[in-house]
Amino acid sequence: MYAFLGRVGMKPWLAALACAALAVDPSFSYAFRTQSYITLAPAAWLFLALYSIVRAGETDARATRWLWAGGLFYGFAVTGYFIYAFFLPALALAVRWMPPQARSARACVALVAGALLGGICYPVGYALAINQLGGVAAAWDYFQQTQRAINAFSEQPDWTTRVAHVANMVDAVFKNWFHHTLIFGEHGEVPGGEFKMALLLGAPLLLWARAEWRRQRPIALRTLVALGMSYAAVALAFGTRLSGHHFVVLLPIAYSALALGGVALAAGGPAWRAGAWTVAAPFAALIGLNVGGQIQEAQRLHETRGVGLYSDAISRLAADLDARTRKPFVYFPDWGLSMPVAFLTGGRVGMDSIENYAAARRMLCTGRDVAVAVVTGDRAARIAAWQAALRWEPPAVADYRQGDGTVAFALATFRGDPGGSDCAATLAPAAK
Repeated sequence: MYAFLGRVGMKPWLAALACAALAVDPSFSYAFRTQSYITLAPAAWLFLALYSIVRAGETDARATRWLWAGGLFYGFAVTGYFIYAFFLPALALAVRWMPPQARSARACVALVAGALLGGICYPVGYALAINQLGGVAAAWDYFQQTQRAINAFSEQPDWTTRVAHVANMVDAVFKNWFHHTLIFGEHGEVPGGEFKMALLLGAPLLLWARAEWRRQRPIALRTLVALGMSYAAVALAFGTRLSGHHFVVLLPIAYSALALGGVALAAGGPAWRAGAWTVAAPFAALIGLNVGGQIQEAQRLHETRGVGLYSDAISRLAADLDARTRKPFVYFPDWGLSMPVAFLTGGRVGMDSIENYAAARRMLCTGRDVAVAVVTGDRAARIAAWQAALRWEPPAVADYRQGDGTVAFALATFRGDPGGSDCAATLAPAAK
């Protein structure tokens, strides 16, 4: 983001100020405590793609190389998370707005080639899946089952409901109540949320319209506005299926648009001699609001330590597993536990999210401990079902509680023993 803003004419200290305001935004920083980091991380590739398109428009001689790089980075972004494909219409317009000499047929071919290379993991992944599943027909059946499980397009309400849902998710992200609700199980907004939304969403649109009316040709600002509109338009096709974490990517785009809108305003004529401070003032205000939001969220986190899968129980689980001399192989059949534990343990604990009783029993019979973490439902009954399926001794069960004492999840550990019941028969097929 800093590189992009600096390339389109912002003074370095102003670009740094805009980035600092984003960095201390609770909606940005708390994304790294929730699943939103998955959807936010590829924004780095998106900004590198924007940077490359800007560079391509500056030089005829190297436009082809820069557009190829822009396509490559955008392909990486889409590979990172599918929602970045929502920006394709806006990026196509960004290329269209480049100087004619920079967007030759050769340069456009290079752009497409770069995007295909950057996104090659998708077709390669599908090809590997088809091979593993035993052919196209079997893979198609599997994809249909997955689609029914995900229900990506199942919720198709009327257009009024769709628009209201998108607006609600944007509100949730920019006021941080999406992350607050996840972490604390209660609704809570950052201080000055309405003013913050007016600055980040309303002001860029007004400043862009003013710059267009004055014929300033704000191509970079126009592109950022188009990115937001393109994303919202495509998101409508998903009905109410998308959630707040899918919209976090709009945050850095809004900060960048406000920055470039301020630059356009400062360059608007003698009435705006304040110049750089015209740009700096809104970000100084945002930093103040965001620091206040950080203090508020940190105090609440100190009081409660979070709830459920967003509590410190996950940190304690990972620390306990990593500290064991006999590290078990852990099954995480419920969503939300496996990825944090994988990161917190540095990948030093074997795990799977698919229940495989046969594989688990073979590990037990070779002397390796096996554990299963259960979050939802009747935990005792689910653990008993595991014991029955494994035909093994009762496990040691540890409850992991959130700050108020409520059990967030339980971990049942079965101790491996090569001399266990019927282990000879269990290992015999593997020996053959």
